[in-house]
Amino acid sequence: MGTIRKNKTIKFKRSVLSSVIALYCLNGVAAEPVANKNEFEVIEVTSGFKQNLESAIFDKKASDEIGDSISAEDIGSLPALDMGEALQAVPGVQLNREGSRRESSVNLRGLPSGFVLTTANNQAIATPTRNSSSSAFGPGNPFGAYDPSVFSGLKVVKSLSADMIEGGIAGTIDQGLKGALSKKDSFVTQIGARYEELADETDLEGVISGTKHLIENTLAITATLAYSDQSFRRDAIRINAYDTISEQQFDQGNNTGSFAEYKAANNLPDNAILQMPGEYRQQSETNSGDRISFSGGIEYQATEDLKLGFNTIITKRELSGARLEQLEMRLDQKTVGITPKDEFKPRDTGQTGTSGEPIYVLSGVDFNNIRYYFDNRGEAQKEQAQAYIFDAEYTLGMWKFDGALTLSSAENEWSQVLISSRIDSPSGVDGSIYTGEGNIENFYMDLTGTENSMDWDGATWVPKMQVANTAVTSTTGANGLYMLLTGNYEKIEHQNDSFEINAERDFDDSFIKSIRFGYRYAETTLDSEYAKGSPVGVDPTGILTSDAMIDPSYVNEHAFFGGDAPGFVTAANGWRSFDFDSVNSALLSTIDINQISPSADGEKPVLSPTGYVTRGGRQADGLVYSSTLETNALYLMANYEFIFGDHYLRGNLGGRYIESKTESRAPLAGQGDINNLEEGVYPDDYNHFLPTLNAAINLDEDDDLLLRFAYGQSLVRPDLRSATPSASFNYIPGLTTVRLPGVGIKPFEADSYDLSLEWYNRPGSAISVALFQKEIKNLFQSQQVCDASTLAGTGVSLGKLTEDADGTCRTDGNDNLTDTGLVSAGDEVRLSGIVNIEDTIEVRGYELSIQQNLDFLPYPWNGFGGVFNYSKTSQDDSDEIRVSGISEDTFNVIGYYEQENYGFRLAYNYRSDYDLRTVGTSNGSGDRSVKAAGRLDASIYYNFSEQLTMSLKAYNLTNTLYEEYQNNEWQPRSTMYDGQVYALAMKYTF
Repeated sequence: MGTIRKNKTIKFKRSVLSSVIALYCLNGVAAEPVANKNEFEVIEVTSGFKQNLESAIFDKKASDEIGDSISAEDIGSLPALDMGEALQAVPGVQLNREGSRRESSVNLRGLPSGFVLTTANNQAIATPTRNSSSSAFGPGNPFGAYDPSVFSGLKVVKSLSADMIEGGIAGTIDQGLKGALSKKDSFVTQIGARYEELADETDLEGVISGTKHLIENTLAITATLAYSDQSFRRDAIRINAYDTISEQQFDQGNNTGSFAEYKAANNLPDNAILQMPGEYRQQSETNSGDRISFSGGIEYQATEDLKLGFNTIITKRELSGARLEQLEMRLDQKTVGITPKDEFKPRDTGQTGTSGEPIYVLSGVDFNNIRYYFDNRGEAQKEQAQAYIFDAEYTLGMWKFDGALTLSSAENEWSQVLISSRIDSPSGVDGSIYTGEGNIENFYMDLTGTENSMDWDGATWVPKMQVANTAVTSTTGANGLYMLLTGNYEKIEHQNDSFEINAERDFDDSFIKSIRFGYRYAETTLDSEYAKGSPVGVDPTGILTSDAMIDPSYVNEHAFFGGDAPGFVTAANGWRSFDFDSVNSALLSTIDINQISPSADGEKPVLSPTGYVTRGGRQADGLVYSSTLETNALYLMANYEFIFGDHYLRGNLGGRYIESKTESRAPLAGQGDINNLEEGVYPDDYNHFLPTLNAAINLDEDDDLLLRFAYGQSLVRPDLRSATPSASFNYIPGLTTVRLPGVGIKPFEADSYDLSLEWYNRPGSAISVALFQKEIKNLFQSQQVCDASTLAGTGVSLGKLTEDADGTCRTDGNDNLTDTGLVSAGDEVRLSGIVNIEDTIEVRGYELSIQQNLDFLPYPWNGFGGVFNYSKTSQDDSDEIRVSGISEDTFNVIGYYEQENYGFRLAYNYRSDYDLRTVGTSNGSGDRSVKAAGRLDASIYYNFSEQLTMSLKAYNLTNTLYEEYQNNEWQPRSTMYDGQVYALAMKYTF
């Protein structure tokens, strides 16, 4: 299998739904294209790695669109823990590792995962996404929720055609579910074990797959079931913020002389801002649970002209035992004393303060009376999704008709409880810190006095028995000990149902090979639930005691950071923990909701799904909403082919018209009964016409040199986490702060240009280079406004608003508002809302791919081969609005050697540095960047017989760290360690 050899003419014809899927590979052997079988000669290859890579070349060459693919067998043979990691082998794909719990979302051509559409058999499906970053660009499909073995292959389409579903500016990743009739009868079982070095756990995993033709060439069924235990760990050392050293903190340290004298002695300007690592977090995230995925289908050839099919994909990954053990210390409090260390001199960051003051950083300091915390978080997560796809195709002479009905839903449930023992300064805890300036082996945090700082047994707790927006329960005495109890419950439910019908008319002896047109209706809904827990009603007496304190889990597992960060705070030096399940259960048992009083404004106590009383006044957090999108789409597309001599020009040209109607709903969090808030309803509609063009021309008579061009307009709808329909109002004397509902926001739009040159230089080998440019407009951002009309529909009126000469917005404080006691005449009002902006972002780049096998060499050299992919992506430096998460350089190097019964492969993936937005307290303050890094993985297989195969895979042989920094690489923000993973499996084919 490998090359497509040209006979007299070549005809490429679009076909019905299942025909597209037929391009996917079964057991590593590519299916023939849908065109006339006599017009192709398919060369089959029998060995593993080579066979799988060559089937990807086959798909690439036969496609009218620019793209790449991975066969089902290649997913299995790649050293990849999930589909996200497998996709790294595709040019232009970047795996995002900053997400927790191996979510494995991907970027495509530099653009964030929210710009990538995920489909199954070319149908849009609901995915278990949760935008934890609040990125305007939205979340991507968490590929870690799926076992890759249940798919028949992955196809990455980078240039769109009119008959493809809208929604992917970067491109579309299609997950293949191959029809049962196109598979051979088979039954395959695979069982294996995966060793997670850092967690020191061995997880079982297995796959059962089978296909049966009940009536030869007429009726067949197929199914794949995959299960795996999930036990993995990630260790992290974080500098969450670089904070300014105050003169008071300097004076409270063990310094001689004044702060001004220190600055002068170190040649710092008088107005220089001197910063230090102000907040330190040391974490070990452990995860335990399981993942089960299923795909199946039935296909029935009712008549020679009518085929009916059904496919399904169902998955569930539940990490009910997810925990985060954390040690946290704050140097930024005014009561902490700071002493600069003589061996570390202030370093110029190149940054300036708000008034132009130069900013310097001390990477190492001594401190006294630091704030000292340790906590344990339960962070259970459940991701599940199911899709049911019914399809039919009918041929009537020169006409082909096909249709599909898709019903899908997905859910992402996040349940977090944070329990923390804390003490403020003066704590009696002293020590020193040095960031390591980018080298984690040189980092250290030394502590003294932790053993006597917290008097759990002498604490007299004062429970809170009234609904309030609080997260703290304090004690009397006991050295200022208190407990932080908070956490979030969130459930995002997606539903995506659609119906489409298509028709295609073939033409003989015409440059228009066919005309294809169709209609699609889709209804997408999203419901978001949210609740924030509190310590209201909780009495920790007898629960948080010295007897409850234990060593963190790393003590009984693999060494923290694998021993590569020896300067961390050990269990003996102050990193304490407790058994989360028993402490959490005991705290919950103390709550009697009947004994809890309503809040001052009458809010009644309500238990959140975590079992704790919901914090008061949090209905306006922006995460309680629902939305519906209805889409009607029509398209018309012509598939064409011009033949002139030994050359041809083929492709498609068309357009897609989309009419969209949306309705968002959210509580009106303002005036009114706080226990029964009214609901705001926000309808909107818009339409788009999206033209597309794909063209390919052979530049030589052997069809080995192809030039492609593509143009298309596409869109991506904004994520509701950023453009939430919720509003929030905060009243304090003299100031009202309002966040307006993010409704009426139009989709992002893009013009995409692609040019690709592909040389299939020999069977099973190819060299290609592709250029691309995307011009993205209609982005949005938050802006300040002073317009009373923007409050329409929010349930609150602030009266007449006027703007001062300096831009301050003020209210006239009308009688109704004055009577409430919340707002008075002349009070300042800060109104901010999300609006579309006119700025255009240009993202451009190129991709180079070289795939070669050396089977023309004599034995044993004929077993060598490899792949090299390189992608370059950039955006204009002049753009005021920039897309975060883009790495300029990415490359993959895959080398393999195989003979008849065995083979091994090494895969190295590299991604250059990229920027991230900071959202949420866990990531600290200020934006940061991810340091460039590469990782080496390996896989080996041996065929004992035609039926029995053994495989061994090793991940992260380079022990690569994930590292974030702020402004300069010597200013580390976060360093994470995942350790190595090894997997052994046996597969038997009956």
